[in-house]
Amino acid sequence: MKKSVIALILLAVLIIIVSPGIVGKLAEESVGENLNWAARESGELVVTSDGFDRGWFSSEGQHRVALGNGNIRSAITTAAGGDFDEQIPVLLINTHIDHGLIPVTSMSRDEGSLAPGIGRAVSTLAVEYDGDQLMEVPGVIYSKIGLGGDLDSRYTLQAGTMIVDGGEVTWQPTIINVASSAASGEIEFDGDVGAMTFANNQQIVTIDGLKITGMQEPTAYGFRVGDVEMTIGPMTVESNGTTAGGMQGLSVKGSSSVDDGLVVAAMRLEMSGQTIPDFGDISVIADMSFSDIDAAALGAVSARLETLKGTQDPNQIMLAAQDEFKALFAGGIGVDVKQLDIALPMGTVEMKVNLAVPAFDGATFEWSSLLLDAVASVDVRVPEALVQLASSVNPQTGAIIGMGYLKKEGEVYIMDADLKKGLLTINGAPIPIPMGAFQ
Repeated sequence: MKKSVIALILLAVLIIIVSPGIVGKLAEESVGENLNWAARESGELVVTSDGFDRGWFSSEGQHRVALGNGNIRSAITTAAGGDFDEQIPVLLINTHIDHGLIPVTSMSRDEGSLAPGIGRAVSTLAVEYDGDQLMEVPGVIYSKIGLGGDLDSRYTLQAGTMIVDGGEVTWQPTIINVASSAASGEIEFDGDVGAMTFANNQQIVTIDGLKITGMQEPTAYGFRVGDVEMTIGPMTVESNGTTAGGMQGLSVKGSSSVDDGLVVAAMRLEMSGQTIPDFGDISVIADMSFSDIDAAALGAVSARLETLKGTQDPNQIMLAAQDEFKALFAGGIGVDVKQLDIALPMGTVEMKVNLAVPAFDGATFEWSSLLLDAVASVDVRVPEALVQLASSVNPQTGAIIGMGYLKKEGEVYIMDADLKKGLLTINGAPIPIPMGAFQ
């Protein structure tokens, strides 16, 4: 009995003392791999390491996350008038890892634990701008690296205040959890971002919190599927003591999956009370679904668009990716817009759309095939007051009414359009389609 007890004690000592040096490298590689995964997923991030100072029980190092060439960088540069390209900030992630199958050194800090794993890490963030200026980002990321390489991270932010750009930012507690599986590539996340206020001597912007939850998993086709749900509380913008904008709330719920090589997706968006100065409030409800999309063709389109990042001209994009888009539509597609309501001060515009495109022989597919074989319907209801406003601004609205595209029924104007076997009818009247334009 004594020998077995001594053996167990020696084994424990080896695990505690020897394992940190052995698994320290594994912990370092796990952190770097997860950062590089994030870069691959975004497609526009560039992650570099400034190196790790690896010790026996713990390691420390820094990663730099920069915004590479792509749509996001182009949009920022354009918004800044083209003078911001060389000044886009870089995110710095400073990480301390306590490694070992039993990371005993982690017990000296918050969130430490003796639970078995490759290691436990704590990371802080900073932003580098104007070449050498640093701004510390409040909050801490606590991570646990499992024996199989799984990573569980939690970003925690206590309530606080910071002076930024001549104004004061105030925030409430925030917690964001992210769990990633090294084996399956699946990611689960949930977050509760507290209310925030930015105030300076010109305006006050308040956002009453954000909640997000979801799960994403990779597919064999180069894109991810899963579920996501996000809600944003009321937002207000005040300028010189008067309301200058904002909204009452926003919620988005989406889901997607691949079954037998076909993609199915659904999305519902609800935005209420977005205030536009000198106009009024706007609310939007959109409920739509997509079905029977060839997953391989969709993956090819995604890959092709990835190579066209930075291209701003839609015509150039369509021309460069026309073969991939042809293959996508040749595989068939179903679109069902169950509800698209836009509430305006003068009434609500209502729209429903249904489109069914059958599968074609990809070798002989032409765009005109869509018109000949697709079945579609569009149902639109426009308030009379909005049509009158449009007519006063644009006289061509009257021509649309005169041609019968909008027909008055009571206090609304309607448009019922149907497409079947290449024949388009609007409010019962046939409309010729120039097939040559789709060759």
